[in-house]
Amino acid sequence: MSNKPKIGLAIDIGTSNIKTLVVDADGKELFSNQFPCVTHHPEPGFSEQDAEKIFRDVCRAIQSCPTDIKSDISFISLSSAMHSVMAVDEHGNPLTPLIIWSDLRSKEESNSIRKNKQLVDQLVRTGTPVHPMSPLCKLMWWQKNVPEIIKRAHKFIGIKEYIWYRFFECYEVDFGIASATGLLDIEKKSWFGPALELADIKSDKLSAPVSVYHHRSISNNTLLSELGLPSQVPVVIGSSDGCLAQLGSGAMDSNALSLTIGTSGAVRRVIREKNNTYNPFVFRYLLDEDTVIEGGATNNGAVLIDWFRKSFLNETISTEKFIERAFTAPPGADGLLFLPYIYGERAPLYDPDASGIFLGMHQQHRQEHVMRALLEGIVFALYDIATLIESNSGAYEHIVASGGFVRSLDWIQLVADVFGRPVHVPQREDASAWGAALLGFSTLDIPTHVNVVQTTTIYPNESVHQQYKVQREQFKKLQVLSQSFRS
Repeated sequence: MSNKPKIGLAIDIGTSNIKTLVVDADGKELFSNQFPCVTHHPEPGFSEQDAEKIFRDVCRAIQSCPTDIKSDISFISLSSAMHSVMAVDEHGNPLTPLIIWSDLRSKEESNSIRKNKQLVDQLVRTGTPVHPMSPLCKLMWWQKNVPEIIKRAHKFIGIKEYIWYRFFECYEVDFGIASATGLLDIEKKSWFGPALELADIKSDKLSAPVSVYHHRSISNNTLLSELGLPSQVPVVIGSSDGCLAQLGSGAMDSNALSLTIGTSGAVRRVIREKNNTYNPFVFRYLLDEDTVIEGGATNNGAVLIDWFRKSFLNETISTEKFIERAFTAPPGADGLLFLPYIYGERAPLYDPDASGIFLGMHQQHRQEHVMRALLEGIVFALYDIATLIESNSGAYEHIVASGGFVRSLDWIQLVADVFGRPVHVPQREDASAWGAALLGFSTLDIPTHVNVVQTTTIYPNESVHQQYKVQREQFKKLQVLSQSFRS
């Protein structure tokens, strides 16, 4: 009998990239790869992707694994982005593009719900805040604008469900992804009647909700050959990328607040004890049947670096150089304050029309000050979300960081200084893929030694923290002023 540790293949289907991670049960990374995703914007506010291309790229991701590794794979485990939706016919053929989380076409539908307190109070049971990101609102938009799609559709599904159908020819959705649709009662784990009535659909138009540990084996020999898999391999349906990032970054302690900055950003925490204190501005998504992840997400993460670089810099500069130059300016950017809602906002405002503001510009300010103020604004917005979470479910002691921003010690230090908490940085990236791998090992009852995550810890500078406390108050006042000005 071989003493080699078992091997798992995790696939994380994001909206920017599809990432492949192969790890063994001892926690050793054996292979990784990624394929970029393309988002189309056919009209202002529209964000669409090609589901069939994503499926083909998932197949390419599996094919890209070295042959000697694939021959030893014990399972494939899936992670995917939340909030996507598309319509398919009775043969599983797409009737629409895949509409992703950043699509804002259903602003009117979202606003109409938010004006009805009774509806908002009902929908908190879904755990998904009312916002155009929600598949609920997108379905309402289809009902109003293209009702023929509703009539022709056999099912309304997200990207992981489309891939699952292509693998197994059945419609199933894990509790994690289902809990982010705005259509699931997250306590009963069944489709929620009042939400279905709003969307004007029956539950048979949706996939069957199943455990995140649910798995099937690919039995189609043609597909197995195409993927380069030597035999049937269990495929674990998995959960959502945000919740799996919590698991993969080792932030499962209720005293930890996880903070992610990638294209967008999020803060999350694990809710272990039974807590029925729902807040319509805080999401509650299921990692698995027994674990709730509470938090909030911002639209405005590192995407702002790309926005500013393309719009205002007359030079080509990498993200790394942008961040390096930004931190040549002093903390507080000499009084320059930035409200970062360039792409509207999810938490805590849930206002797709929110906008950005630079305040306090003077003659001494240079590009570096503006660039630093931009990064500080992103972190102030995340602190704002963290404050909301803390008021809902209690204090936290430390932060666990993940996402692309962890490559910059200066940016991590900024987070520590703004929050006034130590920041732990796990020494591995791709937290969602790691979470999917861990869930896969657990599903197949494969003992692992992956749970111990070595970290670097960055502590706050107390004097700078005190400076940022003042700016945090100014940020909050600017946020309120901005909202009142627009209203």
